[in-house]
Order: sequence, then structure tokens, then C-alpha cells
Amino acid sequence: IALLSVMSVLALLGVQRAQAPYPTHPHFVWGLGPSFFESHRTHGDTEVVDNAIGILLGIGDFCWHEGFHFQLIRIQKACIELDPSFGEAYENAAWLLVSYDRKKEALALLERYLQANPNRYEPYYEMGWFYYHWLKQPAQAIPWLEKAVRFPHPPIIEHTLAHAYERAGRLKEALAVWENKLKRYPDDLLARRHMERLRQLLEGQKQ
Repeated sequence: IALLSVMSVLALLGVQRAQAPYPTHPHFVWGLGPSFFESHRTHGDTEVVDNAIGILLGIGDFCWHEGFHFQLIRIQKACIELDPSFGEAYENAAWLLVSYDRKKEALALLERYLQANPNRYEPYYEMGWFYYHWLKQPAQAIPWLEKAVRFPHPPIIEHTLAHAYERAGRLKEALAVWENKLKRYPDDLLARRHMERLRQLLEGQKQ
């Protein structure tokens, strides 16, 4: 199945097996000979999938640098079929789709990302970022970002939640995010600056 997926992508790109745009490309795979496939006969299923994804991403790298972005989207989707947990494939494909104003397709892909990976922060964050950054709808982004921070996550994810609260007019909740972050990271100057700024804003609203 993995090999068929690779060959399908090559067919979509119109690439002949014996020819390449430039054979010196670091991810040159079009000229793979029989010895390559002979040496991979004993690999397990997981390793076969990993190798297939690596080949696809090599082709994708060429597509990116040559401007074949629609083909790259197809390649990312093929990677998802091989490994539904491969977050970067969803994220990169969604970014490309949005870049070409295909937001509905991007949202559908992110929803699939979430359905396949409900127990990690990334798909929730990507949904939140989609609404916050691409659609400029901070209120719609907040529920997704709130869910994202319930999972183990890098602290910077909380910044987006705080900004979404503020842009949605929920200043007290934005302040609480920065205060909570400062309790855990007292040397975080950015969090301190935003905390002090929001406190001043809230004090000004009382006057």
C-alpha cells in the first residue's frame, strides 16, 4: 500500500521513474534502482510506512521549492492516509489551503486532524489558531484554545489564549492567563508586561 501511494503521487506529478528535474537534488528518489527495494524486503509494517512517508516528503520538498503547491497538498494528504497521527502533514496542508483561500477545505482537514488525534493539544490549538488568525474570530477561537491548554503543551500556547480573550473583550480572563503563567515562570518578562498593561486597562475602566 505504501509503495502504491508513492507511485500514485509520482503519477499525479507526471514524473517518469527514470528521469528527474535535477538528479543532484538532496531528496532525489526518482532514480531508485532495484537494489533499494531488495534491501527493504524484511522491514516491518511500521518501518515501511515511515520510509514511504520519507520518500513522499522528499518529493514534497521538491514541489515546495519549485512552486508545485497543489501537488504538495496532495502529498501531505497521502502522508495522512499512511499515518493519521502525523500532525505536521495536517498543519502544513491546512496552511497551504488557507494560503490559496481554500478555507473550507482547510477547516475540514483540521476537523479530521482532531477526530484522529483527540488526546493531544495540537489539533485543538490549530483549530483555535484557524479561527483566531485566519478568520479573525477570537470568540470562536477561545473554546478550542481552552481545550488545547488542558493537555500537556508548550507555555507559548497560553499566549494565544490570552490574546484571544483580550480581543474578545474578556480582559479579566486574559489577565488571569498572564498571572497564572507568571506564577509558574516568574522571570517571564513578556507575561509580566502584558499583566501590568491589562491591570492598568481594568483600573482605567473602573474610573
